[in-house]
Amino acid sequence: MKQLIVFILIITSFFSCDTTENSCGQAYIGGEIINPNNDFLVLYRDNEPIDSLYLDENNRFSYSIESLNPGLHTFVHGGEYQILIVEPNDSLMLRLNTIDFDESLVFTGRGSKKNNYLINLFLSLEKEERSIYKYSKLNPHLFQEKVDSIKEKHYKSLEKFTERYSPSSLFKKVSKIGIDYSYYTHKELYPYRHFGINQQINRDSLPTGYFDFRTNVNYEDEELKDFSAYYNFLFPHFNNLATEKYFEIVSKKDKNNNSIELNPLNSEITLNKYVNRYSLEFNKIKLELIDSIVHNNVIKNILLKYSTRNFLSHSKFPEDSEFLFNMYLSKNTNEVNAKYITSLYSTLTKLQAGNRLPEVELISPNNEVSTINTVSSRATVLYFWSHINKYHFKNSHNKVKQLKAAYPEIDFISININSNNSSVWRRLLKQNHIDFEHEYRFKNPQAAKKLLAIQYINKVIVIDNNKTIVSSNASLFTYDIKKILEQLQ
Repeated sequence: MKQLIVFILIITSFFSCDTTENSCGQAYIGGEIINPNNDFLVLYRDNEPIDSLYLDENNRFSYSIESLNPGLHTFVHGGEYQILIVEPNDSLMLRLNTIDFDESLVFTGRGSKKNNYLINLFLSLEKEERSIYKYSKLNPHLFQEKVDSIKEKHYKSLEKFTERYSPSSLFKKVSKIGIDYSYYTHKELYPYRHFGINQQINRDSLPTGYFDFRTNVNYEDEELKDFSAYYNFLFPHFNNLATEKYFEIVSKKDKNNNSIELNPLNSEITLNKYVNRYSLEFNKIKLELIDSIVHNNVIKNILLKYSTRNFLSHSKFPEDSEFLFNMYLSKNTNEVNAKYITSLYSTLTKLQAGNRLPEVELISPNNEVSTINTVSSRATVLYFWSHINKYHFKNSHNKVKQLKAAYPEIDFISININSNNSSVWRRLLKQNHIDFEHEYRFKNPQAAKKLLAIQYINKVIVIDNNKTIVSSNASLFTYDIKKILEQLQ
């Protein structure tokens, strides 16, 4: 569901009080949270907090919005997110169990039908992702038939709901965008899942007009700037455009035997017959494409920010990081984003191999406080998890079991990055039958994640017995981790 959270807030101007259907009014939100992670939840509108809603002794809450700005709202509890549509005169009651957050969420009261429909739509889209991933093994024509059929199924369901309940234009637009961009994303991902992510795609092998949906993409629609489904599509979309451009340049270079300068910093690009999406060459192309195709500065700056963050977080070569960092600064026009990327670049520079790991405070299951450099006297692998991503939580712990058996002289330290509640953290470990030994959580998650530059949950840090960094951006799920551990052992 979190990939589709999708709808953390579309736009203030898009659904404001001066619409023809809605006017500013009142609304009520209340409900019950079973097994709460803390004693409150926070209600947001347009990425801004409206209020903190505190639970009573029965884990219930209630809240009246006196001057309603109709539209999408988000509530956050214990690191989990969910959206709801709130319009004048709605009286929504929700009930959920944090152990199964999304699947247990149910709305009742006035306005509940549209919200229950959206929850079921998003859950359905999420579950379909697993099936569609398997469909990637099918030939292109069969794959297209499958995803076209799924899209049509959702359209028919939306049409039936609309005919029966006559929902607002807000509801219809949100639903349609969710369906369309989910479909667009699957279409972008399929060719590289099927044929291989690092090679050129033969377009003749795809159905005629396979990429026609790209003509519907609006790169300038600032109203979609906070709509995560939009970016769930744009990121793989620009990866694919960059891959296509890469091989176009390779082809021209092979024919003309000419060097190619691709960016304003006049650095020649080195091209191979296969593309590495974490390479400097590929990311030069991607930033150039974003800069040339997207003319809306708000959207452009967001794409530049996250593309650069992704590269810096995975880069293994300081000179490559420095180059792309400077290239980013030459194209970005957002000061806040520039400060963020500059801070990240500085932090990652300090985390380069050969440097000492910074001190970060950890808390054990027994509530004992220690530092990250004192929990082990041996070479150590530090891996991280969040209770929001339960799939990664289970997979990472299962993978570490295998690695422990293969590398008994190395310690593996598991760190939860977001739990401020000891009982919730311990409960999750117990439910999954995980031994408490070598399990920790950050004492100050926000500060720790910044110091260790944890941008991605699959990040792994490897240090030797002198607390010197061997790698600060390894992964448990690539072959590289075995090379690193064999050298250590």
